[in-house]
This record gives sequence, structure tokens and C-alpha cells, in this order.
Amino acid sequence: MAPSFSKRALALGGGGFTGYLFEIGALTALDDLFEDGVTMNDLDLYVGVSAGAAAASLLANGVRPQEILDTNLSGTRPYYFDHRNVFSPAIGEGLKTVWRVTRQLVPLLKLYVRHYGEMTFIDLLDKAQDALPSGIYTLEPFAKYLEAIFNVKGLSDRFAGLAKELYIPAIDLETGDGVLFGDEDWRDVPISRAVTASSAVPIYFCPVRIQGRDYIDAGIGRMAFFEVAVQKHVDFMIMINPMARAPQARSRHAQPAVGKPGSRLRDRGFLSIGEQASRINFDARFSQALERFQQDYPEKEVLAISPVESDALLFERSFLSYDDRIHLLRAGYVAVMTLARDRWEDLSAQFARHRLVMSRARFEDRAGRRLARLDEVARVADPNIRQPMVGPAGIGGIGAAWRKAK
Repeated sequence: MAPSFSKRALALGGGGFTGYLFEIGALTALDDLFEDGVTMNDLDLYVGVSAGAAAASLLANGVRPQEILDTNLSGTRPYYFDHRNVFSPAIGEGLKTVWRVTRQLVPLLKLYVRHYGEMTFIDLLDKAQDALPSGIYTLEPFAKYLEAIFNVKGLSDRFAGLAKELYIPAIDLETGDGVLFGDEDWRDVPISRAVTASSAVPIYFCPVRIQGRDYIDAGIGRMAFFEVAVQKHVDFMIMINPMARAPQARSRHAQPAVGKPGSRLRDRGFLSIGEQASRINFDARFSQALERFQQDYPEKEVLAISPVESDALLFERSFLSYDDRIHLLRAGYVAVMTLARDRWEDLSAQFARHRLVMSRARFEDRAGRRLARLDEVARVADPNIRQPMVGPAGIGGIGAAWRKAK
């Protein structure tokens, strides 16, 4: 039995730009699902990891999901992040690398000549690793862009300036320890810097330096969501996990679900394989942590929202990809719509226990108009699109989906 007053939280996972878009679509659907006057901005606590940190920082500041969705539909500022905001080549790292390579090249060549028959390419790479850059891109421009957004829109770049609790985990590169920006000892770190620290995916992005320490993506460490739920006395946590892999039927002779018919992940290079491995690893750790959390704290409730089975495109794209922006927004929306369709009574009761009231009539009307608009924008962007991009369990329209639910 939930207490008369429960503490409600929103947890947003990673997944790069694709995950960010999925989350915005799902958050907009949740807003559409509730009665008038109730939004995802009304929760008590927000926690975001990696790409989810950017979305969580906006919601904790009172920015409505629909406003973020609209700017991403139109590709306009300020909540639409393009390549210029995120993918800035780490030129400084490159200059350091040139100097290091120049300094080490002659000794390495001499070493290789002396041990030509014994040394492999891996041995040579191991000897030269000090000359390699710490990342391909730097997130410094993204931190400045976020800071500018907060300033222009009158939002707070300080944890202490928020009316809601906001926590952004990251990992200390040297020690491997997790830190929780926004917690008592970490409230003086600007939110914009905390977001980039939590988003610094190794290899792709250079570690983010804060107060003399280097930090990297929190998604590679422990599942901080559940630790926050315990430490901050959360009763109900809504979790959106774009990295979760939807269960799919498999057979020995089935075509791959990812990519074009007949294509395989191994044909797309080691970076795609690495991303797939990261997703598999994260999904396994998340599932285990969620199961353990529910066993240890049965009084706490969790609602996990993840992609639907039919949406393989979410996993086809690199997490750094800007393609199919509208599809990804729609995929997040459809994930919530499918959940509501299949579990209306249980979901309604769970939300009601925590002072969140669902409205079937309101959602049916809003979801129909929302999906119609998404499909219209998609057709304008690509006139070759004739059918809705994705539908719940293969059902093309909202009317058919709700006929099944009723």
C-alpha cells in the first residue's frame, strides 16, 4: 500500500542522440496520458545518465516535453542539438598526439626493426598508446551550448537553483568510483558540466575535467538509478531505458533484425559491433539490477519503459546518428502508447497510487493527433513515405490500437 504522500522520480537512461529523442517522445506521450494539469514536470526527483542527463536537466528546470519535441520536429533552437553542438573534433588532443608521435616515432621504429620477427601490430600499438588522443570529440562546446540555453531561457545551471531534486551520475576515470552531481558534496558543479561529464562515452569523447578530476559516461558503471531510489527515499520511479533490447523471436535461419535484409552487424565495422556489445551488456546489467532492486525493496514501485519489439531501427542506428529524427521521436511515443494499450487497468491503478491520473479519452484524442502530425512531418521530409513509420505491435493507427484495448 503506497503512502498517502509518495516521492515520485523520473530516471532517464543513455543511448546517445537516438536515446535522447526516444526519451522525448516517451515523455510527451506520458504528458498526453495524464489528466489536464498533470505533467512529467510535476515529479519530485529527476536523475539522468549520459544522454538522459540533458533531458533530465531540462525537465527539472520546468521545460515541457512537448516543447522539446516541437523544436526537434522543426529542427530549431534551443532544444534541438545538432552536430555543431555535440561533435566538435578534439583538435587540441590531435595536436598533443602529433607532438607525442613525433617524439616517440624514432624510438618505436628502432624497436620495431630490432624485434621485427617478434613484434605484432598489437605490441606496437601497446608501446605507442601514450601517443594516442583521449577521444575523437570534445564535449566542451556542448557544455557551453547548454550553459547558453539555461541563460537565454531563464533556467538554472545550478543544482541549488532548482525547485526539484536533480542528480547526474558520472564515473571518476582514475579511481572508477561513481559520483553523483547534485548530491550534497557535488552541488557546486554547474549542471551543464555535469551533463557532459555523464555523457563522455570513452573513445568517442574526451573525459570531462571538473575540479582537477576526469569523468566519463556513467552508463558503464553501476546502475545508479536504483542507488538513488534507495538513498533519496523514492517510492515510485518511472524509468525510460532506450538501451533495453526488446525481446524478438529468433531462429537459426532467421534474417538479422538489424539493418537491411541480409545484412549483418559484423559487416558494419568494429564501432557498430562495439555499440551492439555495449547495448547487450547494459541491458543485461539493467535487467539484473532491476530484478535485484525489486526483490530487496518490494515496497518501492518501478515502471520501466523501453522500445517495442517492432522498432528495430532504434538499434540499427549508431547512438551518435542524427538520421531518422522523427522516427525516433515517434518510437518513444509509440512505446508508451503500446504500454497503455496493453496494460491500461494495471497502469492506471499504479499511477493513481502516486497521485497521477490517466485519461483514456484525452489520450486517445491527443495520441491520434500527435501521431498524425509526426507522420505528416515525416512525409514532408521524405515524400516516399506512404505508411506510418512504426505502429504498436504492427497496428498502423491509433483507432485500431484502442479498439483492442477497450
